[in-house]
Amino acid sequence: METLAFKKKPLDLSTINIEGDRVKLLSINESYTEAIFKEFTPEITRYMLPKPAEVIDETKVFISASLKGMKAGRELVLVITASENGEFLGCCSLHGRSNPNTPEFGIWLKHSAHGKAYGLEAIKILGRWAVENIDFDYAIYPVDRANIPSRMIPESMGGVVIEEKLVKTMREDVLDELVYKIMPKALK
Repeated sequence: METLAFKKKPLDLSTINIEGDRVKLLSINESYTEAIFKEFTPEITRYMLPKPAEVIDETKVFISASLKGMKAGRELVLVITASENGEFLGCCSLHGRSNPNTPEFGIWLKHSAHGKAYGLEAIKILGRWAVENIDFDYAIYPVDRANIPSRMIPESMGGVVIEEKLVKTMREDVLDELVYKIMPKALK
């Protein structure tokens, strides 16, 4: 995984706090272990590459790996919380992947947060943060073709499909993935 191309250095990714109207994005940390373990269910991962943790130690490994990736500047992994009361809603991320000029968005929300446009708000405010802090040509947003609510996020930001591919998941399923390209000007 490549390092993100930051405009300002050094940037401590372990202390990020991005506020929106209804959601707040905070750098992932161990205090969210139980919430992530509880809410990252088979239903939530239906359209995702990873599978849910079977034991809480797997969630701890995920958080530790995320913190290492953030320290190395390869990714930003955030928890999504409700602005009004701090309720855990899910996670979102920005990854350097194989090309730091095209970082990749990722997001998931717990089931009870679905249908309330929290995901759209989270990606929009993360996108604005990215435009202010990272040099990139465009962002990508991969999503399973059947995941219509998630597809609405990049489509609402003018995202266009640049690739279609079948991707094997950690559950041995196959995703029919669309990869959207989102230009920085759409994220401002």
